[in-house]
Amino acid sequence: MDDRKIETVVDEQVARRLAAKAAFLNETLDARMRQQLLDWLGNWGLEFAVHVVKPKESLSSIARDYYGDLSKAAVIAAYNDITDPNVISVGQVLRLPEAKSKSPLPKGESPYLFGIHDRGGESLMAAAGRRGWVLVTESLGSNPNDWGSSSYADLADSGYGVIVRLNHGYSPNGTLPYSSRYADFAVRCANFVERSSGCHIWVIGNEPNLAVERPGGAANGEIITPQKYSQAYLACRAAIKSRSGHQNDQVVMAAIGPWNIQTIYPENRGGDWVVYFRQVLDLISGKVDGIAIHTYARDGNPANLASEARMGVPYHARRSMFRTYQDFMEAIPAESRHLPVYLTETNQNIAWEDVNRGWIRQAYAEINAWNADASHQKIRAMILYRWEQHSGDIWSFAKKTQVVADYRAALQNDYRWYR
Repeated sequence: MDDRKIETVVDEQVARRLAAKAAFLNETLDARMRQQLLDWLGNWGLEFAVHVVKPKESLSSIARDYYGDLSKAAVIAAYNDITDPNVISVGQVLRLPEAKSKSPLPKGESPYLFGIHDRGGESLMAAAGRRGWVLVTESLGSNPNDWGSSSYADLADSGYGVIVRLNHGYSPNGTLPYSSRYADFAVRCANFVERSSGCHIWVIGNEPNLAVERPGGAANGEIITPQKYSQAYLACRAAIKSRSGHQNDQVVMAAIGPWNIQTIYPENRGGDWVVYFRQVLDLISGKVDGIAIHTYARDGNPANLASEARMGVPYHARRSMFRTYQDFMEAIPAESRHLPVYLTETNQNIAWEDVNRGWIRQAYAEINAWNADASHQKIRAMILYRWEQHSGDIWSFAKKTQVVADYRAALQNDYRWYR
């Protein structure tokens, strides 16, 4: 390999001193500087990972994926002798010094953005060769002596990502129990997790800022403030991680219901949903493994997915349509920007019309575009709500052939959060 000259600049006095000392020691300054630099360098950079540039990648996005730090784009540029870090080409082979080659995802996690709420629709993803996520919701109660559980091993063994939401119950029993039973609920959750298989991602509760999710019902139930939710979450997380084999499980914060102002308390007189979300994250900072978000549209018009329309006063800073997810993402504090984020529910906020307007295709394209920006915290899943048909439930699309066709079309795109 050819030699390359490396130059540096020092002030005049330092230059004279360096030259004089080299002469005093009967050395050349070049030889001394070369040896000092080699000693400093050591073995650094002898090991490297190899990456082939894919469409829409940048040095910054590659640096984020391998080093977890956007600024390490400069490292990749220097090592590969790239003079303009904004110019790389698809198919270009890059060597990434001191970066580990990406390891396969654990069983029970998917590299794809696609997902469906409930079992039953996963065959659509399998048929497209993109086995995304399946979210299952469970009602556990709060009996600490209950060891009932479920197995999701069939999903994980088939290559799907698995997320399970742990609820105390459904209305009027509450997504969490009364606060006096939080400790018992935590034990019940841990019992369930310990005896279950095929899942290691657990969401604790659902939309605690909604009145309908309160224990005791919407009218007279116990309000779940951020302080109460964080108390329950931390108890559940500690209990789950105390069980053998579950120390590294992801215990995920519940999604907060967007646009809902029903939970008012002294620190949030307007019931602002994003304020609630941020306050929970602040209360559990450093003791949270992932974040769930719900984002909805207002209709089935694909053009409105990119709308920047805002709410009315006093919530005029908040987005009023599908991009409400961005309000939540922007509210995540810096110390939690490394965490996995899952959009665990999305739909048109009305019953699915049996029409294929390309809404689902465009919604996934929107989230993929978000992830393509190297400065953004990645979203790992967008899960369509929902597959199963329940009494009084208007959200199922299992029998909506045109909606299913739209989903199949979306699945033709190789949308991944992990490559």
